[in-house]
Amino acid sequence: MVAALAADGIVAPCDSRAMAELIVRPIVDDEVPALVACVHDVFGQEPAQDPDVYQRVRALVPADRIVAAFDGRQVVATAATYGLTLTVCGGAAVAMGGLTIVTVRPTHRRRGLMRQLIAAHLDDVDRRGEPLSGLYASEGSIYGRFGYGVATEGDELTVVGGDELFAPTPDHRCRAVPLDEVVTTLPAIYAAALANRPGMYARTEPWWSWRRIADRPGRPRRRHVVVERAGVACGYVIYRQSAAFVDGRADGAVEVEELIALDGAAEAALWRHIATIDLYPRITVTNAAVDALAPWLASDPRRVIRRRRYDTLWLRIGDVAAALAARRYQVDGALTFAITDGDVQPPARWRLEIVDGVGHCAPIADAAVEVTVDVTLDRAALGSIYLGGVAASTLARAGRITGAATALDRLDRMFAWPTPPWCAEQF
Repeated sequence: MVAALAADGIVAPCDSRAMAELIVRPIVDDEVPALVACVHDVFGQEPAQDPDVYQRVRALVPADRIVAAFDGRQVVATAATYGLTLTVCGGAAVAMGGLTIVTVRPTHRRRGLMRQLIAAHLDDVDRRGEPLSGLYASEGSIYGRFGYGVATEGDELTVVGGDELFAPTPDHRCRAVPLDEVVTTLPAIYAAALANRPGMYARTEPWWSWRRIADRPGRPRRRHVVVERAGVACGYVIYRQSAAFVDGRADGAVEVEELIALDGAAEAALWRHIATIDLYPRITVTNAAVDALAPWLASDPRRVIRRRRYDTLWLRIGDVAAALAARRYQVDGALTFAITDGDVQPPARWRLEIVDGVGHCAPIADAAVEVTVDVTLDRAALGSIYLGGVAASTLARAGRITGAATALDRLDRMFAWPTPPWCAEQF
């Protein structure tokens, strides 16, 4: 999760001596507690709620990918990068730097620290040859100016459960998975699912252990349930339960953290399992795929309520040529486009040619070469259309992409993808 209290990234006038005392650099291992203290303070968290945080940070974030700003010995701003691989259209895995824990203490806003931290992150991503940078934003007004665009969305659902809501699935069996079996069973299902879904990122064994198995004090424990067909696992759901009674009647709640299915039948079985847990009729899903089947499986679709649709993964396309060559396309064609990055650099012209679904993209480096630019867009808009999550024509109507109608139609068809992107877990 990314939080940034220096919301506008503007360096305001301030005392030059105070600025000189602020140093941005990678941390060393014994500075992890100070880094965590800054993150806790900015997010308003209590250390007692997360006693294993130091071990988790050290296990998941490479030591050389954590940067902080220091005012004397105090950490006053932070940023870190996960080394991730993202599935793109067609199933290829593309290296992505996952930007996280971007924080600035309220006492140190308006000093340009966030801008420095993001610049350090982008330099690191470029140096490591990662074509993409991705993040989950806790404030939606910040990251567009740095070239990030909303690439995936999720639906928040509320479901009123009951035995009659979803039909039985006699060929499927759901079973609870003990903790010692979770790490050997669920990752294989997840890996099979992410190969067919743009926007998902691969998980390591430490990632599973720390982020999908381990629990924290004060929260109901996670339940892990697998659905099997003919003895073969084909989906799973992770959820928590909170018991409650109102006027003597059960009113317990199920909070679904993640539901992954390899096909529609497996998804139907998992929805039925969740909806028929005795004493727990209230179900919430904080991040369902936009094409989740629950509304279409339900005997009463009004009992599957879409509370809101919201942005999840934001993408910044750093290496344009590598990123556009990595994904696949359903329509062949060619297009010349210009990317505007505001005051960062002049518009850069690119030529994308797609043959048999494979893209070849190269810059038109010679400014003296006269070419017709078909469409113009900023880097954030390119990040939004990259996984097919939003149509280029939609952004064109919003004034985010410009070009002739025929060129916009071609861009629409080239970047469209039949499976909507989804990112199952924030980071």
